[in-house]
Amino acid sequence: MTQLFVYGTLLRGLSRAQMLRGSRFLGPALILGQLFDLGSYPGLLAGQGLVVGEIHLVDSSTLQRIDRVEDFDARDPEGSLYRRKAVPARRFSGRGETVETYFYNHPSDAGVLIPHGDYRRYLIERRPGAQPTVAYGSNLSLARIEARIGPVGRRHPGLIEGFRLSLDKRAAIRRNVVANIRYTGADDCPGALHDLSLEQLQAMDRYEGTPNHYLRIVLPFRPNGRSGIRLAHTWIAHPDRVTAGLPVRAEYLSHLRSGYAQFGWPEAPITRALEALQQGNP
Repeated sequence: MTQLFVYGTLLRGLSRAQMLRGSRFLGPALILGQLFDLGSYPGLLAGQGLVVGEIHLVDSSTLQRIDRVEDFDARDPEGSLYRRKAVPARRFSGRGETVETYFYNHPSDAGVLIPHGDYRRYLIERRPGAQPTVAYGSNLSLARIEARIGPVGRRHPGLIEGFRLSLDKRAAIRRNVVANIRYTGADDCPGALHDLSLEQLQAMDRYEGTPNHYLRIVLPFRPNGRSGIRLAHTWIAHPDRVTAGLPVRAEYLSHLRSGYAQFGWPEAPITRALEALQQGNP
């Protein structure tokens, strides 16, 4: 079995995701590099930027099929379109991994740089109109989010599947923690889908301290009462900002509980996050 890091059309919700259907999804992660738009797919080159992707545990037959799709031939690496290499990856929890991924083999032909390194986000931001965006922390409170970025219109509740609400993101100013999500594969984090303007998204980036505190990435979201998933922006703590042993402020917790009450949700996810915080294992 191989831990494969994917960053393009193999990502969940994109055109070739079905090729990984029989594999085990291990969660989102980051690697160092530079991501480029090559037209109908992206290409990865070596670099010091952050590239957002997913780790999947794949068997040898799946890996061989993907090698063919990526035009990688281990017997002729120079003549391949991509080269598969082992690289270090970092989970959003901060844990390090070694993964395999595909590097574009023709750097002189690289297209447009994707500066934030998230291909799904790049695709969504190019669409005209509203940007689907999910809140799961204090911005679930309508008063809180509208004080920050103005009217947000109708909100749709749903789930960030496989993720758990956690209180482990070190706050920007005070020595306390605020909300984050962690991939567990066994939990679903409640969230609310908003349709925001690009200007509102960028304003929220400033409040969330993107990219040094939170990274804005795109994840699948399942709205309640609707079939299928939506790809939507959300904010997840930069691994350098994940911590343990710090308290949560009562004011922040009040915003979070207010948001849950507005949607009529039980507070079980908040209670679990608080229990984990008290045990020093968010």
